Amino acid sequence: MPGGFSPGIAPALLRLPDELLEAIASNLPASDLVAFGKTCKRAHKITYESSIWKQHCISTWRYWEERHDLPGKLELPPGQTDWRRLYSERAQIDREALDIFNRMLLTQRGRYERMQQIAAHRYDVKDLMLSLKNETPDSAEDVLARRYHANAILGQVHRATAVEKWMSLQQGQPVKLEEALGAYDLFVLAGDKGDLGEIKNELGRIAQLIKEEYRNENQDADEGAEFDGLTVRQKAIRIARYLRSANLVGNPDAEDYHALRNNFISLALFDDKHTSLPLQSVAIYCAVAERLGVTASPSNFPQHVHAVIQSPPGQSLDGTAAPSPTEFMYMDPWNSGDEVPQDQLQQRLRQMGVPPGQHAHYLGAAATLEMVLRTGRNIMTSVEEARHRLRQAYSPGGPDVEAAWYSMLWSMLILGDSNPLAAKQRRRQCLGYLIEHFHAHFPEDIGLIELTPPLFEGEYKQQALQDLVDSARAADRDGKKPSPRDADADAVRFRVGDHFRHRRYGYEGFIVGWDARCSAGPRWIEQMRVNQLPRGADQPFYNVVADDNSHRYVAEENIEIPHETPSQVLMGLAGRYFKRWDEERRAFMSNIRDEYPDD
Repeated sequence: MPGGFSPGIAPALLRLPDELLEAIASNLPASDLVAFGKTCKRAHKITYESSIWKQHCISTWRYWEERHDLPGKLELPPGQTDWRRLYSERAQIDREALDIFNRMLLTQRGRYERMQQIAAHRYDVKDLMLSLKNETPDSAEDVLARRYHANAILGQVHRATAVEKWMSLQQGQPVKLEEALGAYDLFVLAGDKGDLGEIKNELGRIAQLIKEEYRNENQDADEGAEFDGLTVRQKAIRIARYLRSANLVGNPDAEDYHALRNNFISLALFDDKHTSLPLQSVAIYCAVAERLGVTASPSNFPQHVHAVIQSPPGQSLDGTAAPSPTEFMYMDPWNSGDEVPQDQLQQRLRQMGVPPGQHAHYLGAAATLEMVLRTGRNIMTSVEEARHRLRQAYSPGGPDVEAAWYSMLWSMLILGDSNPLAAKQRRRQCLGYLIEHFHAHFPEDIGLIELTPPLFEGEYKQQALQDLVDSARAADRDGKKPSPRDADADAVRFRVGDHFRHRRYGYEGFIVGWDARCSAGPRWIEQMRVNQLPRGADQPFYNVVADDNSHRYVAEENIEIPHETPSQVLMGLAGRYFKRWDEERRAFMSNIRDEYPDD
């Protein structure tokens, strides 16, 4: 009940047996439970019952940082874990994180530092950030800022997890294929379903469904029929056929082959379309197969990844004793539920001009590192195609193009190449693009950028990166120089927060800054033909964010104020700079007044 548990009710309750009191206590909100525990010794003892606090922990928070080992704790008797202390710890994290979050929105200074402080709690703040993102009411004074920054912090949490997985892989530590590939998903996930834990659970659920389907199909013919009794070959084929029948692998739309969504395991598992590239289909197949006792790996086969399945030690694929070398079979779950003959694959290799001496390599199991790099190259291709279809690429519901590109850059930077010598060159090539993307789209990732200098140990770039980190932290701490509307700005007609449409090109956006006259360099002015504009360079120019999430510099004569309300895409982007949309003013309410105090 609001305001705490009423002591007047306690005498009547305390006449009940302990079992009923525990049942009642388990349904009390945590604050009332604490209040009830203060009424007497018996109530105090009951409210310390570990099973009650275990239930509160499970019902209050869905996500937990790995350090808690929640799955392990759930398997133990309740009394072996101090669930009350654990609840108190999580509640304290929520309170502190929310306090930092609220203070962060009040000023630009130190904003990224505060975001990093919250994100440092990793999955222990995911529930809180999801609630801020999804449950902040439309009527809130700073609704857009709250939703945007909660989502941005979720992104930080996810990206830190992804980078950690790739760092482990780069250092030679074992990382499961679905985790190494799922790390890409964490960049485009934001707050939606499909992080590594959910991917793991879904793969386990699918494996269980395959077992149950087999049991149900055979219960009349053989009451003891179990999936585990099948041979490896039978299991391998049955797994592929189930995945195809459930529409969890493959892509019926050949024209949509390189669609960006097809590169991500979580979308193949959870999106309604379930489409994927062959590599992701094989990764899903292999992960499910592992859970069903089948050793399967992606192959090195060029252009189209297949799954290579090997027999158990001392057995053939058909379950007979086989002390001879391991047997292999091949599956292409993206295309078919049938086994692919090895001689068919060898024939394709010959047609590609692959020398026979290299066939064993291409038919063999691929390293996880190579599959991650191959996915990165596929994402690069998909993003380049998506950028040709810019409007479709940024439609709600699809993976964010810039986040996907960022994921590719991070994987290439960390993993480089399977060849150590080529890895250094690859890192040098992508570093500039990654830093550019960091500045433009993910400036809150200072903590991740801090991880990069050691990758260039002994090179001049190591110090340059450290200087960049120091500069970014100083800029965050000190804030940008204020631009008041003084006499020099009298000619600036539009304001920060104005929603506009480009007079010539038709895209919509919002204004996030201005200059009284064009401040770009001579080369840019020449390239953009600024002097050919009717008013030339001697007019106000505006820093804007367009509806494709690009940052542009637009002359005042090309700005026009539309009558319509901003699109939902633009509303989602606006929270980085603004509190909310003011329908009466027909403008966004600024949240960057440190920089533009009069707008």
